Amino acid sequence: MPRKNVTAIFLLAGIAVVFCAFTLQPSHSRPQIGIFYYTWYNPDLNVSWDRAKIIDTPVLGYYNSCDPSVIRQHLLWMEDLGIDFVVVSWWGNYDSYGVFIDNATKQVFDVAESIDSKLKFFIMVEPFNHTGKSYDYNRIYNYIYFNYVRMYPSLYYYKGSKPTICFYNDDNLTSHGKILPDARFNTIIVGQKPYSQWIYTNLNKLDYRALGDRQVSVTPRYDESNILERIGNVRVDVYLNESTYYKQWENALQLWENGEIDTILISSWNEYPERTAIEPHIDATAVQPDHYYLYDKTKEYMNLFG
Repeated sequence: MPRKNVTAIFLLAGIAVVFCAFTLQPSHSRPQIGIFYYTWYNPDLNVSWDRAKIIDTPVLGYYNSCDPSVIRQHLLWMEDLGIDFVVVSWWGNYDSYGVFIDNATKQVFDVAESIDSKLKFFIMVEPFNHTGKSYDYNRIYNYIYFNYVRMYPSLYYYKGSKPTICFYNDDNLTSHGKILPDARFNTIIVGQKPYSQWIYTNLNKLDYRALGDRQVSVTPRYDESNILERIGNVRVDVYLNESTYYKQWENALQLWENGEIDTILISSWNEYPERTAIEPHIDATAVQPDHYYLYDKTKEYMNLFG
């Protein structure tokens, strides 16, 4: 799909000056910037592109996450942004839903390999409950090690000297932050719980501190009002006119300049039910009609790190 030339504008006077001040004399290396990526979209399953929950439309249409052409475009877009690593949501492979996502995830690695992508990838284990009490840790570790780490050694993301695996926080499955380790992996708990090492923000409570493992998250907005089973129906900046995204990037820049962070996580590339996607899309409520608006703003902010 041809890339549009969009002239990005700042929402507030003086923002450009503030950002330039942050980037004139960086005192340390650029932070690693990652993004959460979802491979659960299957047009053949109503639950996947549930039109009662999903009101925005990707410019690529209601795609299949196993489609190599869609994946290729996603990865090219991410590389164009300057993303360093991709955290792929994974739901096990015990049922048809998990098997589809597992196959789509393998397709992501295959496509990345075929285009010689510079991106790195790793798995985030979502809170699927197969055993009833806790994760089958040994099975999960072995499966990911032999099907991803060993199969794609040049693509898998390493933190330090070991490949990384994330577990999304769940008080039962992750035992309030206590998980079974594996000597082959560095493990990270992701989520909103106090024990989480990497924060996946849902903007329910804005917290601009550097949390967890020298990491901070940025999210363009959050809107769960179409997910009827959610209590509270949190809505933050649904019209993209409150500068929420800018404030978070400004905060990340300040934390980086202060030497407090070395990792920034973007939530998310394509989480459409919660409306956090920066993937180019037709937005149902934004006052800014440009389909590439959030994509361009992300690139603009990221470029400020040099």
